[in-house]
Amino acid sequence: MLIPDGYVLDGAGHFVIALDPPGDRFKGAIARNCGGSAFYMNLRLMLIELADVCDTGDDALVGIRFDNATGSVINTQIFNIRQGDGTGGCQEGIGIMIRNQDPLSPTQHVGVQNNILLGYQKAGVVAIGDVVVDITNNRLVGSGPIGNVAQSGIQVGLGATGHIVNNNISGHSYTGEGVASGILVYGGPLYGGPLSSDVHIQGNQLFNNDIGVYLSQGNEDQSPPAVQTSIQVVDNLIHFDGVTNGYVYQAGISDLGTANVIHSNIITGAGYDPATLPGSTFAVDVLAGPAASLAFLTPPRQVPVGLCSDPIIVQTQDSSGNLAVASTTTFNITSAGPASPGIQFYADSDCAGPAVTTLDLANPQAQGRFYFRATTPGSVTVFVYNSSWTQGQTQLVFIPLESAPPLAGAPRMEPQH
Repeated sequence: MLIPDGYVLDGAGHFVIALDPPGDRFKGAIARNCGGSAFYMNLRLMLIELADVCDTGDDALVGIRFDNATGSVINTQIFNIRQGDGTGGCQEGIGIMIRNQDPLSPTQHVGVQNNILLGYQKAGVVAIGDVVVDITNNRLVGSGPIGNVAQSGIQVGLGATGHIVNNNISGHSYTGEGVASGILVYGGPLYGGPLSSDVHIQGNQLFNNDIGVYLSQGNEDQSPPAVQTSIQVVDNLIHFDGVTNGYVYQAGISDLGTANVIHSNIITGAGYDPATLPGSTFAVDVLAGPAASLAFLTPPRQVPVGLCSDPIIVQTQDSSGNLAVASTTTFNITSAGPASPGIQFYADSDCAGPAVTTLDLANPQAQGRFYFRATTPGSVTVFVYNSSWTQGQTQLVFIPLESAPPLAGAPRMEPQH
């Protein structure tokens, strides 16, 4: 189906089913744009009983394809984008393909929201080239553990960027000599293309993927790039029950890049426990140098007097800004400034537990989190330090306007008649 420029294909919940034609086979995308934009909603797409014959290039199987185009896919279900029953070795079969690799084409923006994708052969959503994507609130279900194809739920690479937020991604595991991934961000000379920078990955639920979030951007020798990729991986829930990868390599987060921000992720399960298979299973695996500094990952806080602050998060990092667990992981917390008298620090978000004065950064994300409550208004510089490093950040404690006393001698304004 060729969608005219600017048109919306509203399926109203109906199916569009593609089959092999008599004497030939189905190739390419079920639906794609003809012009600079295309929009899809309330649609169901499916491939059924295709011959198990591999295709490449524009003939490779895709549910919906954006070629150098802006648009969206919303409230759509995409099933069985695969050759045959999907057990063959064809490296194709993508639910939604977004690509813009024409150097003369402007940046394209595509939204992928509230969709269900399952039964794809290679990947659920792929974005490559000069595109900005918003991939939000989707469910992507892989076929793993399988040995024919190393699948990915979402791939963003070769210059693509954007937001990957609040998705449920599960079941991408490869029993062969390689790895599958829930979310893959890739680029750089290692892949023969530009880096993908400033991708924001937050609030996703990633279950039973060989690698939950795989950041793979480097030079040809697999060293980190000289420039910062600055990808944020924050507040994701990542879990693997056991070990199913055949390589074997499993990690909640695997990071080859420079100055990527990784913190506050919950990583659980035997599949990501370093004790399960030492050297093969990891909670977080970052290619980094030795710890060289301490950094605040959260911005300065502005907190009303007597209330608990938002979290303050610190992390030890190497000289390039990658997280790195230090040899000494215990740090002290103190403060100085007008609002320092009476300030206390806490480990819990309600500031209800016992006050604390130390942090332990001996965890896979090399981070410490704490909160504070102050009784005196004004600025206060919070210091985190040990014998190796000291870092401070200035916070503001204020009296809310509604509770501030009136100015002495202020005139009372009476209505004029």
